[in-house]
Amino acid sequence: MLTAKAFSRPCIATVIACALMAVAIVFGGGGSPAPRAELLVELCAALALVAWVFLAKDRQRIDPLVIALAAIVIAVPLIQLVPLPPAVWQALPGRDSAVAALELVGAADEWRPISLDPAQTLASLLSLGPPLVLMVIVASLSCDQRRLLLLIVIMGGFATAILGAMQLAAGGSALRLYGESHRDWIVGFQANRNATADVVLIAMVALGASAGVPGRKRHAVWWLMGGLGLLSLTLILTGSRAGIALLVPALFFAGLASGIAIFGSRRRIAVALGLASIAIAGLLAALTTGPVGRVASRFDVSSDFRFELWRDGWSAAQAFWPVGGGMGGFAKLLLPFERLEVVDRTWPNRAHNDYLELVVESGAIGVVALIACAVLIAIMAWRSCRSGAIPREQRLFAFGTVAILALHSLVDYPLRSMSLACLLALAVAMMARSGRRALEKDTNS
Repeated sequence: MLTAKAFSRPCIATVIACALMAVAIVFGGGGSPAPRAELLVELCAALALVAWVFLAKDRQRIDPLVIALAAIVIAVPLIQLVPLPPAVWQALPGRDSAVAALELVGAADEWRPISLDPAQTLASLLSLGPPLVLMVIVASLSCDQRRLLLLIVIMGGFATAILGAMQLAAGGSALRLYGESHRDWIVGFQANRNATADVVLIAMVALGASAGVPGRKRHAVWWLMGGLGLLSLTLILTGSRAGIALLVPALFFAGLASGIAIFGSRRRIAVALGLASIAIAGLLAALTTGPVGRVASRFDVSSDFRFELWRDGWSAAQAFWPVGGGMGGFAKLLLPFERLEVVDRTWPNRAHNDYLELVVESGAIGVVALIACAVLIAIMAWRSCRSGAIPREQRLFAFGTVAILALHSLVDYPLRSMSLACLLALAVAMMARSGRRALEKDTNS
């Protein structure tokens, strides 16, 4: 629960982390079509890192697993940018067209990296800065200091709801922060309604993890129910099918965390199931009546173009295996493998499956890096449960956030939003060992 101790004289590192998290939520939702907004977040991350290094004298020891995780993530695009001799890169799978094109201008004998689009791969590398900086800074905080980050996430969720209501009232493209954005649906600070849905879902989990107020349990329950109801309605009005489907696990983690925060270890399962059942009943009622009923029509997936993208994407993945075509270059990598019967005027900017897109762009090294990251996160999760050094509410927020983003990545590309990448980084850092006291406690257990 959020205690008075969590709000008393926050350290400089806490202020830096909160500011970076807020900037990422507000300005990090445009994706690659909005490079200026992403550049702003990247510059803020660089300033945050400098400020943390030189001003945050009270920072604590960082969990080595966090450093290892950051190194693995950075290694993939770095390896793809290393120049290779002509005989090496020309022999890589899927390079025939590139070699033929470069021969026309007499540049085929130059040293070139694995990436077929080095500029996009460099941009992908730079986009990793904000989430990794945030993860390292949050990992240096104590558990009490980390609780303040949950408040920032909650505020981001409610700010999304307020801005979304204004967007629906204004109609059309009014109050949309990005030119390429979904119309007639709530998008908040994001360009993509699916990313907005994830922001709202994660805010719901954070609300559940922060629900406890000492001596005011009854009021906490009512505030929690009201907050979850408002965020659930916001989620429905995004029109995101996957987001609405993920409402059930989000409410489960929110209810479980709130049960612990408000009632302690007792009754937490009952609270979780009660909240989930109430919200699901309200969802079903909302989907059958009123203007919200148009959301239900989106659940007909028989004509969903994702299936065609996955088929062409798998062909591209096989062509570039095992080295991949370069991080950030999926749109250009897919074009030669589009079947003529599905070609239209739209641009296939993403695979709508982050795992498939990772295979296309990074091949075997990306798969190995993903497995390594998953193992490290699993170790951190297991260790945090075993030691008991991390509060259960924070662990549940972390588990819920990772689960939501991992599941949504099966049918979309949430981590291509810098906002969601930073929320994932926050969740991972919440599982990290917290300072020397936690290290000693974990060692003695």
